[in-house]
Amino acid sequence: MIFSPAPWFRILFLFLAAIVITGIFAVSSDGSGANLVLPAVIAAVCIIAALYEESWIFDREKRIIVSRYGLLFLRRKKVWSFAEIENIELYSFLRGAESDGKADHKINIGKPFSRENTDEVSGRGIKIIHPKYHQELRLNLKNGDRATIESLDSRSTDALEKKAGILADFSGLKLFK
Repeated sequence: MIFSPAPWFRILFLFLAAIVITGIFAVSSDGSGANLVLPAVIAAVCIIAALYEESWIFDREKRIIVSRYGLLFLRRKKVWSFAEIENIELYSFLRGAESDGKADHKINIGKPFSRENTDEVSGRGIKIIHPKYHQELRLNLKNGDRATIESLDSRSTDALEKKAGILADFSGLKLFK
């Protein structure tokens, strides 16, 4: 099983780079002497984005998980055996809330500055800036490390929950919610 960005991701950035490069040639051929540094940088960023790879390969037969990320020739690779994995975790939290991270209670979004949102450990209030529900699908390793497979902002947990369930069924690893 392979998790990676859709092919349209690369196609989109190559298309944008082609449009910008075409514009550079059109402007430079008319002799106007326009500054083309910014368009050249935008084209380069689009090409780099198209060459970026981030993929997760779950090999049930070899019982390994491979993470590859980076640019075409400069990519890195990490490999874990299923034996190193404690569980697959679907972790949901609220981004945009500041505290010392030691409080273990629900935040009342409707009352961002109320006493209900006081951190029990520090006594400091929790300031909610722009609350966003955030989810991570991650691997928890037996040595205590974590590896994030996918991370997204969302109020709906359905898509990531479905993906986590399929992944747990496929790999035979325990799913922790």
